Formats: sequence, structure tokens, C-alpha cells
Amino acid sequence: MVSPWLKTGILIALCTQNASYTLLRKLSTMTTTVNSKEILLVGEILKLVVSGGFVMVSKEPSSSKGEGVSKLLWVAIHSGKMFVLAGIYLVMNVLSFVSLQYIGAGEFTVCAQLKILTTASFSVIIMGTKLSETKWRALALLVVGCILVAIPGTGLSKEGIEGGAVMTPSFVVGYGAVLMEVVLSGFASIYFEKVVKSTTEVVTIWERNFQLSIYSILIYGGLLQFQDLPAGSAGSWSGWNMITFVVAALGALGGLLVAASLKYADSILKTLATAGAIIIATFCGHFLLGSPLTHDVVLGACVTIIAILNYTKDQEVQPLSSNQVYSTDDTQSKLGSASSQV
Repeated sequence: MVSPWLKTGILIALCTQNASYTLLRKLSTMTTTVNSKEILLVGEILKLVVSGGFVMVSKEPSSSKGEGVSKLLWVAIHSGKMFVLAGIYLVMNVLSFVSLQYIGAGEFTVCAQLKILTTASFSVIIMGTKLSETKWRALALLVVGCILVAIPGTGLSKEGIEGGAVMTPSFVVGYGAVLMEVVLSGFASIYFEKVVKSTTEVVTIWERNFQLSIYSILIYGGLLQFQDLPAGSAGSWSGWNMITFVVAALGALGGLLVAASLKYADSILKTLATAGAIIIATFCGHFLLGSPLTHDVVLGACVTIIAILNYTKDQEVQPLSSNQVYSTDDTQSKLGSASSQV
């Protein structure tokens, strides 16, 4: 039986990592000029080292052959299906940095929860899954919560109308980026269901982490080699500080925490961690980073948390086939990936 203290520790760690990763990414876009791909590359290298170590010592059931380095080679050779997912996560990660340049950490965290809607929608369209009325109501409530959070940036709030505010290009870019990210997140979940899980191979979370990191490192490294540096730039790998290194480390840590939550926690625990991250990111983003905190934002965050709780607690899922709908967090749990954040 899993100790309540262990579950509590995982809850606190997940909540802290989710919120701090978003907040520090926002801070890094405000205070440094480090290329986001460099940060993501370092995070993937850290994740490769850690997951590789777990692969070598893990005794979990797996189709991998050999021991030690030979086992790592087998996992790497049989990783072809993860290439597409690595590319999707690359685009998602870059979009998250772009979005956080233009919108607050709280707004980003709330709107990122639309991944539940996109995953469910792709599941219904592609997998033929039927959702209960409770889940559809929860998804509709989720959309309402995200609209409420976005209202201050549109100039349609009471304060905005009275002050003559208008929708700015930065608003369009920021929310457009996060919306593109959640669509890709939903597709990644279904791709995993249709393609990756169709194999008869038994692959552990650590092995999936290792496989994803291999392709992510190759893709990020290739993009950095061919990128054009902006005028006046000090060059590649310049401007690094403690903040950017911590952001990279938190990205790598996310995969480990997701793996721990899959093994020791349940969906309710992960939902509570998400709710806590929304609250922390919203209020800390306002008091520490100057993000907006209006009545609309607070109400939207509360509505989003209620929607997630309703969606998670409802167990009435009626699939038309043997397939099952998974949230993005569930998919990333199976992958052991932290590529998409709360």
C-alpha cells in the first residue's frame, strides 16, 4: 500500500513543478535573450541522462534486450515511432515560450487546460469514443473558464471598455500560440493511441523518456545549427544564468514526476496538482511578474478548476470501440514526457 505521505509529497512536487515551470519560463522571456531551443535542448540532455540511468537499472517488465549499454542501444534502435511525437513536442515547447512572451503565466496555465477538450474531440472524431453528457458539460465549462481568463486582453472587460482598451497584436499572438499548442497536444495523445500503442512491444516509462530525448536532442541540435542569429546578438549559448538553467532542469524533472505520479498516484491527485498549479501561477504571476488579476481572471480560473474536477470524477465513458479516451496528461504519463505543461 502506498504511503499517504508519499502521495502528498508527489502532489506537492507536481504542483510546485507545474507552477514554477510556467512562472520561470515567463520570467526568462522577460529577463534573458537566451534562445528557447537552447533551454529545451539542455533539458532534454538532462532527461536523457537520468532516464538512461533508470533504463539500465530498472527491473520492470519490458521487451528490451540485454543489460546496461546494450539495453540502451536496443531501446534506441526500436524508437522509430517516437520521431513524430518528438517533433510535435518540439513545436509545442517553442509555442509555449512564444505564448509566454505575450500573455501572463496565469492565463497561459488556464488556457493550456483546453488540451482536455482537444484530446476528447480528436478521440471522438478519430477513435470513435463516446463521452457522457457530464463530460461534455465539463468541457463546455472549461471553454467558458478560458474565455473569462482571456477577456481582459481583448478589451471587452468592464475595465477595458471604460479605459478604451482594444485588442492588441500581442494578445492575438499569445493566445494564438497557446491554442495551437493545445491542438497539437490533443493530436499527440491520439497519435500515441493509434500508432505507438498498436505495437506489441512492452516499453517502460523510462524507455519512452529515453527514446523521446534522443530525437528531441537531434531535432533541437539541428535547428540550432542552422538558425540565423539576430543582429546585435552575442552569439549562441550566451546570456545563460541561474534562471535559464533552472527552467531547463524543471523541464527534465517534469518527466520524472509524471512517471512517479503514474506509479504511485491516481487521476484525482493529478487533477488536484493541476488545480493548485493554476492558483499558484495566477496569483504569483500577478504579484511577482505583473500579470493581470481581474475579477474575470479569478472567476475563469475557478471555473476551469471546477470543470477539470467534474471531467476527472465522471467515470461514465461509453466507447464505441475498445479504444479509450486519454487526457494529454495520461498520454504524457505513459510516455514519461514533460514536453507539454499544465
